[in-house]
Amino acid sequence: MANYFQLRTWGVEIIDDSNVAGVLHPKLVVNQYFQQPQKGGGHVFVRGFDNPYVTGYGWMSPGDLLDDSTYLTDGAPCPVVAKPTNGVLLRPDSGYNGVIGANDGCSVLFDTFPGYRDNSPDANGVMAPNGKTIDARPLVKGDVLEFSSSFFTTREIMDAAGDSHGYRYYTNEMTYVMGQGLSPWYGVQPRLKNQPLPAATLQGGTGSISYDYADNAAFMFQQPHTTIGMENMQRFVEGRRWIHTNLWTGEHNEADNDRNDAGMHLQGPRFNQSSCFGCHINNGRSAAPTVINQRLDTMAVRTAASTEAGTYWPDSHYGVAVQMNARSTTSGAAENWGTGVWLAGFEYSSAVLGDGTVVELRKPKVAFEGPTPTVYSVRSAQPMIGMGLLEAIPDAEILSRVRSTPDEDGVQGVANYSYDPETGAVHLGRYGWKASKVSLRHQVTNAALLDMSVTSAAYPNRQCLAGSAHCNATDGSEVGLSAEAVERMTQYLQLLGVPAQRSLVSGFPKGVTPLAYLDADPAAIAKGEQLFTDIRCNSCHVVELQTGATSEFAEVRNQTIKPYTDLLLHDMGDELADDFAEGLARGNMWRTSPLWGIGYTEYVAAGTPVGYLHDSRARNLTEAILWHGGEGEASKQRFAALTAQERLDLLAFLKSL
Repeated sequence: MANYFQLRTWGVEIIDDSNVAGVLHPKLVVNQYFQQPQKGGGHVFVRGFDNPYVTGYGWMSPGDLLDDSTYLTDGAPCPVVAKPTNGVLLRPDSGYNGVIGANDGCSVLFDTFPGYRDNSPDANGVMAPNGKTIDARPLVKGDVLEFSSSFFTTREIMDAAGDSHGYRYYTNEMTYVMGQGLSPWYGVQPRLKNQPLPAATLQGGTGSISYDYADNAAFMFQQPHTTIGMENMQRFVEGRRWIHTNLWTGEHNEADNDRNDAGMHLQGPRFNQSSCFGCHINNGRSAAPTVINQRLDTMAVRTAASTEAGTYWPDSHYGVAVQMNARSTTSGAAENWGTGVWLAGFEYSSAVLGDGTVVELRKPKVAFEGPTPTVYSVRSAQPMIGMGLLEAIPDAEILSRVRSTPDEDGVQGVANYSYDPETGAVHLGRYGWKASKVSLRHQVTNAALLDMSVTSAAYPNRQCLAGSAHCNATDGSEVGLSAEAVERMTQYLQLLGVPAQRSLVSGFPKGVTPLAYLDADPAAIAKGEQLFTDIRCNSCHVVELQTGATSEFAEVRNQTIKPYTDLLLHDMGDELADDFAEGLARGNMWRTSPLWGIGYTEYVAAGTPVGYLHDSRARNLTEAILWHGGEGEASKQRFAALTAQERLDLLAFLKSL
């Protein structure tokens, strides 16, 4: 929605007494906390799944508004009620009109599962009403209720608030389970009726993102945790605005959004891209090298003059990273400062699988407009999802998988460490291709400087590009990201959710072709999951980890997650080595990349060619696996020895993640 960051977030409070001792007829009381007065008609439950013509919205029951006049009254009679603190009820001991917990007449009481027409397959196998009626009944624990708020205010109210954009529209759909709470969901028969997803599919914990039936896969990496607290939603959208802001013009990359004046003219004269979205396509990967002479300015090229084990010096011409584009410091017009990097071609090789299948592999070669650095590394942007969950994993959980000696396949795993750029303290690294960033704040501010030439308190001047010896406030600070902007961008990443695994058959009506990314084959996926373990991919791509209890946000605390990474460094062999050292990471060592969301890669990219591995050399997952060497060599050889069907099953599993 245009201007989504202004006046458009709200909170939903659902009070469920089904777990209270002595309650025989449980009920829900629903309060909503908008930033402007609303009509009462935006409070709904239970989709019309008994209607053969309803495939999306169309509601069977709106629940019971405590003051029915708020539904029909002209204007917007539901007043603004200030949001309570996350996790705290506003009226635990009082209420409205005898309903404990209700705020006012715009609150909803829901205590009956409504009557509906029964469904069964017709002659064509399509679920349709069969003439029978299922009577209404009291709610019971375990009932599954579909719920969607709607934004129902007036044009006059929004105009008075200085916002000329939409004022009445549907929002996202949620599933509530009596006695349990909100749940990620998928659609079953009849006609995609909501059902909670089983725990095994919840890659991002209880806040995993539900299946998408709106053909909006390009947005799947841009969703907050399903469980996001009402106070945090505004933080999330404000952070999203910064991620989408051009840090020279202040313009939003999505149409009709107001300019972010605080984001104007923050960028230096040399840069790669002007917004985070310039590299992270829809929060996913950057564009892959595909065409000769393609400018590689959506990727990062790290540079050094020389290296020793664990140490490197900034290149005398480029510093620590090439910034390929430039503009005049006076007129702002585009200029060429001789720092471009292009795709010069590919080095080709091939791999032969056990059944004789030949797979072509290719490695990009680059050319520099200026002098070629002694050492350089081409890096693709990585997906942003789940980064707050990874930050919430305790150090001890990660370090418990470090081995002093390799296992029978040669797999060892080494932790990387790095300095916090603001405090100088050494911490465990967990972000970046070589785990050289210690926190999301470190990741955000480092990328802002190296990729967009934007300073911050962590990197106060562009001399930081010449190395840490020059990176201090006494060298003169430059206008950059404010403390609030850095905080919001960091919080946005902390609150980005992870899509649930798509391993279940959705209830598309007979004759309706499933969306490609929801066309699951559970049997093949289950076989592929077993093969993933059998060939020991899980030695590095650890399936399950546990987050701790100390994060700023409750949404990521104490979550069982499935990121498919150990966040450790592994020797991946000479073919993947770049001779670029970062901390304890030598040139042949790379952090295990998380696999969650990998099946959405091409859908999120929405037509832009993307690839896999650190330089996007792999055009598909088969190629990515066949590039593995070093500690991944044994698993690669087992993959190559699989039958054609087994390989398809393994790929079906990976694409379901």
